[in-house]
Amino acid sequence: MSDRRAVAGLIGAVLLFGILVISLSLYQAQVVPSENQRAEFEHSQQVQNQLEDVRNAILRTAWSGNSQPTSVTLGTRYPSRTVAVNPPPATGQLATAELGNVTVTNVRAASGPEGLQAYLQSKGHTLTYPTSALVYTPDYNEYRNAPTTVYENTLLYNTFTSGGDPRSLPLTNDSLVSASGDRVSLVVLQGDYGETGIGSATVDPESVSRPSGGTYVNGSLNVSLPTRYPVSGTGTTWSDLLPRSELGGDGRVNVSATNATLRIGAVSVGGEATSEPAYVTRESAQALRVSSGETISLSVQAHDQYLNPYAGMIINASTDGGEIQDTSQITNRNGKARFDYTAPETSGTYSVNVSFGPNGTDGPRVQRTNFTVTVPSSTSDDENNDPNDRETLIYNGDAGPYNGGSTIQFTMTASEAATITKISVSLPSSDATRLQDQSSGQPEIHIGDGYYDANDDNTANNDLTYYPLGETVSLTSDATIEASEETVVRLQRFQKPSGTGQGNGWPPWGNPGQGNDRVEPVDVQNEPVRITFTFSDGSTQTLSFQNGAY
Repeated sequence: MSDRRAVAGLIGAVLLFGILVISLSLYQAQVVPSENQRAEFEHSQQVQNQLEDVRNAILRTAWSGNSQPTSVTLGTRYPSRTVAVNPPPATGQLATAELGNVTVTNVRAASGPEGLQAYLQSKGHTLTYPTSALVYTPDYNEYRNAPTTVYENTLLYNTFTSGGDPRSLPLTNDSLVSASGDRVSLVVLQGDYGETGIGSATVDPESVSRPSGGTYVNGSLNVSLPTRYPVSGTGTTWSDLLPRSELGGDGRVNVSATNATLRIGAVSVGGEATSEPAYVTRESAQALRVSSGETISLSVQAHDQYLNPYAGMIINASTDGGEIQDTSQITNRNGKARFDYTAPETSGTYSVNVSFGPNGTDGPRVQRTNFTVTVPSSTSDDENNDPNDRETLIYNGDAGPYNGGSTIQFTMTASEAATITKISVSLPSSDATRLQDQSSGQPEIHIGDGYYDANDDNTANNDLTYYPLGETVSLTSDATIEASEETVVRLQRFQKPSGTGQGNGWPPWGNPGQGNDRVEPVDVQNEPVRITFTFSDGSTQTLSFQNGAY
């Protein structure tokens, strides 16, 4: 009988080897993918946190102007294994993607320098800026439902594409509109960035244009944003994120705000984007009164297409009288340049013209501005003692509508300190008969810190709820103007009778509220304007000019 014990041992060894192979196969097929999926999920969470840092860095760069570098780990390596085999490391891509144009409409600055008003008018009160998104796309081996993470329009969110329609989940709040609705903050993203791989990628946002205070916009401001985030459907949409938003066509969301401050910051990633000079404004008063031989400083500020200060631009100055120490200046980091001007010995009125661009003072209106310098004669004070013929106020030539065609705004500069106590307004060629605020409680006439409000019980004319054109009325609050100070004057709204009501018809300036004073607004663009100011000493001065237009 032969010995079979050796065969039995061999069979046992084979069985044990088979069990080992099966175990390793199960480990490779089930445990390794599960552990790798966990590693990929943890990496996905890490990247989302890093992209939140990127988003915050972009916003800080936009508002501060200082670069805020951050890094993103694009991919991940799997745990080392002695026996089992890992797939190649997971990779990821971080890249910019064009979104389209941000469009801001009805940008009508309630106040601001002449150059800003002219620039907005030249643009039809519509501003357009191309912008991009920053998109992270993972390429995992096991985490099949991993989200794509997107930054756009101050918002960071995840997009999931598995299981039918795409779903999006916000990771941060947007910061487009303040909670009170009085500030709109846009961040335009530019540049061409793209990194793919496993390791760490540096994102170094660079400031293209940094806002300084913002621009106060009167009336309804409308912003149309291109977006990849759902504008409708299930889950969190733009309507949930921005209660003031409305759904637009072609994947856009529209946001509106009333009487808000507009701030626009521009940031670049992965490329050297730059802003362009757009317009120049006066920092010093437009009209100045100086002694012969006196040296004064005249300041201007350059701005870019984002309405922000523009540094490093050459600005030139010239004059028809007197001397400018250095006729070319470069704007500083705040976009400002200063010219030292010495008045001539001869009395008279002289112009100082400031401009940028190849065409100088013959260039577009937005690329130039001017100052008016008056040098009085030594006997002028003795010759002009008539209290009813003052020349204190100098019209700055910038009249135009500010809140619709039935309103007028302009600036004037005082050659000496004065207090205005009364006013008379007339439009010689218009059929307008009165001024009345659109809603009760708002003054019809603003003069710097003073005003006339027909609805105020303290005014001498409180029997009326409007101002009848041509009448001389006492201001509800006197207007105090300092020497060389630029003062804004606003008139709202010009009206005329539109028919008769239930009573005795519309009286020229009767008692409204009786159902008998139907009126309609009057477009006063390009109309001649005549305004007489009465000062605290009883003297008067009349300014006559033509109103501008949108």
